[in-house]
Amino acid sequence: MRHYKLSIQVIILFSFVTFFSALVFGFITYKNYQSVYIGLARNEVDNYVEATIDNPRDTESYLGYITITVNKISTFEAAVTNRYISPNARKLLGNDETLTDAIVRAAYLGEFIYSNANETFYLSIRTRTEISESLTEYYIGIMDDTYINSVKAVTAKEDVLMTFIGTFMTFSIIILLGNMAIAIWSRNLTARIKYLQREVNQFTNTGYENKVYLNGNDEIAELSKAIENLRLEIRENEHTKQEMFQNVSHDLKTPISVIQSYAEAILDGTTEVEDAKIIIKQTEKLQGKVKMLLELSKISTLEMKESLESIPMKEVINQVYFNNKIRLNNLKVILDLDDTEFLGVREYFYTSIENLIDNATRYASKVIEVTLKNGVLTIYNDGPAIEEKYITGGFKPYEKGSRGQFGIGMSIVQKTFNKFGYSLVVENMNPGVKFTIKH
Repeated sequence: MRHYKLSIQVIILFSFVTFFSALVFGFITYKNYQSVYIGLARNEVDNYVEATIDNPRDTESYLGYITITVNKISTFEAAVTNRYISPNARKLLGNDETLTDAIVRAAYLGEFIYSNANETFYLSIRTRTEISESLTEYYIGIMDDTYINSVKAVTAKEDVLMTFIGTFMTFSIIILLGNMAIAIWSRNLTARIKYLQREVNQFTNTGYENKVYLNGNDEIAELSKAIENLRLEIRENEHTKQEMFQNVSHDLKTPISVIQSYAEAILDGTTEVEDAKIIIKQTEKLQGKVKMLLELSKISTLEMKESLESIPMKEVINQVYFNNKIRLNNLKVILDLDDTEFLGVREYFYTSIENLIDNATRYASKVIEVTLKNGVLTIYNDGPAIEEKYITGGFKPYEKGSRGQFGIGMSIVQKTFNKFGYSLVVENMNPGVKFTIKH
């Protein structure tokens, strides 16, 4: 089915279901007719018994009777006495005493139909006379399938055949009209799908500027809305990427210019060799920026090929704190850590925690609080409130903030924890800002 167009698949499926329904309906109709035939047979043999029980006699050639006297206090095999078989019944049963015994027993047990490999008999039994407390005479009507076969011979050509023909004609019309309706519907459906396909294929040619829109409230319209949202997000990402390149270029341009100017001054002898320290400082600054870019690229392309392990976050946080202790001397740092473990890679967690602490150090007024409890990590600083766009839209690499600064550290934090299945939530606390990381 996957190799056919969607419209052909729908037509094939509809035709199959309709044809199968026709077969089921025909089978049910046939079984209903069988029930009608059995009802006719029961009515015929019951009427015969009611009409002849007081005056036993043969009537039609396909009807006969047997009378038996049964001693109720004995077993059935030994209790049947004075059995009389009418001439018609004898013709129906022949001289087969085994068959006769079987039919008498079936009738006495209340069975309406007795069948063997060759014949079918319809039975009806009534109490004819209560001879004594223990002796009872029963009257058994017997009919073979001659009458029913004659009824079938007439109705099969008329009612049954016409019903089957009518059934299949009806379902054929349903299939024809249904497939016409499906063809029209599927043509419209596939046209809408092809429109989406065409617009998506044009994305790269138009720079994601062509709007995708379909009328309606169905799933295809919902899909078009999802594609449009995706287009807007990709376009925004493209703009952000372009802005990031511009910002990165601007961010790297300054230290490069400083390095170049001091290097030229040293060569010209217009500055002191000691000024080489400025070159070294600017080089270290460049190395830091390049390192951050590499970290961002590394986490963005991470395919989880490295084996994950449970990392005691308390150890990572303490290590980051120890390595940055000198920078934190002017701040009050409160650590409240339990033994919570995060599943991931230690190297990436270390970089992310370091970026969070670096961010808190940059903005905190007096206090930084790091809390690790019951699987939740929070880092709070009492600095100024964070911009709303970061709370709702997350951190984009090298996006320019309100203070004119660029940075990718928080983008690395967000991507890292998201990669390992953790969320990063930012809240303004009045005063201060709190970052929360949890599953």
